[in-house]
Amino acid sequence: MKMKINYIVVLFIMALSVHAQESMTLPKAISMGLEKNYQIKVDDKFILIAENNDTWARAGKLPTIDLTANFSNTVTQDNNPASFLKGEYYNGSLNGNVAANWVVFAGGRVQIVKDQLGISVDQQRLNKLTGVHELMRNIYQDYYDVLFQQERLIVLESSLSLSKNRLAYEETKRSFGASNSFNLIQFENAVLSDSINLVNQIQQVEISKRNLYNTLNIIGYANYTFPERLAIINEQIDIASLKKVLSEENYTLKSLEMIASLNRLNTKLEKTDMLPTISVNASVGAAENGFKIFADNPMTGEPYDLLFSNRLNGSIGASASWRLFDGGVRKADIANAQIQEDIDQINIVEAQATLGNQLDILVDNHENQLQILSLSDEQIKIAERNLEITEERFKGGQISSIDFRNVQNQYLTAAFSKVNAIYSLILTKSEIDFLVGTFSE
Repeated sequence: MKMKINYIVVLFIMALSVHAQESMTLPKAISMGLEKNYQIKVDDKFILIAENNDTWARAGKLPTIDLTANFSNTVTQDNNPASFLKGEYYNGSLNGNVAANWVVFAGGRVQIVKDQLGISVDQQRLNKLTGVHELMRNIYQDYYDVLFQQERLIVLESSLSLSKNRLAYEETKRSFGASNSFNLIQFENAVLSDSINLVNQIQQVEISKRNLYNTLNIIGYANYTFPERLAIINEQIDIASLKKVLSEENYTLKSLEMIASLNRLNTKLEKTDMLPTISVNASVGAAENGFKIFADNPMTGEPYDLLFSNRLNGSIGASASWRLFDGGVRKADIANAQIQEDIDQINIVEAQATLGNQLDILVDNHENQLQILSLSDEQIKIAERNLEITEERFKGGQISSIDFRNVQNQYLTAAFSKVNAIYSLILTKSEIDFLVGTFSE
């Protein structure tokens, strides 16, 4: 009865362990990565700052209104015989003023600055999208690295299983006196070697998973399974279509185009210095003053009273300024800004050429890797057939255990070559998608 209860408990724990494991897929990894990434959250805050700055007030279109107030108290002791006021007296004042200033015309500077603020918002959004694009590339490659390591693990498990079967077969033969210690030691060594390789590969799978979890910002223990097998869709790449997408979607080109737009606005801004600036201003103020002499009035013999006075003032005016000559500084600034525009266009053309060359190289690599994969398929078919023939010949006593192990290693090498070819194709395709600016489904 006790054994039965223990058996039920073990089954229950195993069921909980299996239930606790969640499957990880590429769409799920991308979704988690985008949700948990801290840099994306920071970029969202930068976008909010840029949007808060994108106002007509910051561009200088609206008037400014200032309120000022002042309260002062002064006590003076004057012993100058020539002074009209002699002796000790007090003077105090309380005044306030409201002044407004409005730049009516600044050569079109306000609209240009507003356009610059708008582009700054777009620039922050582009920074976020660039970060998202790079994050997707990292998730894509880390996810497939896990599948790649798992596929290598499957190959090693198959090799270990074959070695164990050969060892069991050899032990059976020895029990009937049909084998020898040399062959048995060879197969025992093969099992040990394959077991060590398998343990190392299990560790490599865990390392790949941890790299992915780190990219996804998963904190603490994670227990995900990766049921997908490493495979590719044999698709033909249209280089002309890719170059068109690259010219429209590549984030490097988008960034350079945005910088060029800002510099074009900077040229316009420099030209506004050639035009006059006209502004209007108005103010209104009030003041209350107090005055008292600390002495007696010689006419009445009574102390002087505290005297009060007040004043109101208002003004309105306009001003214009136009720098007619500055020794050619403004013309030089405009010329420099126009030269910068030329530099921007050169940078864009250079980037287009560089990116086009990189795309050509990646596409060529992709085509070469397709050929390698095709050859790897043929190679593994031959290796499988060779292993079958070798096993038959070994059972017939025509070859030694060392020869069998050599053929087994050839099969292992062929299997790894195919897995490597598939993984290389996936990585190259991800680099192509990253370069052109859009990840294909």
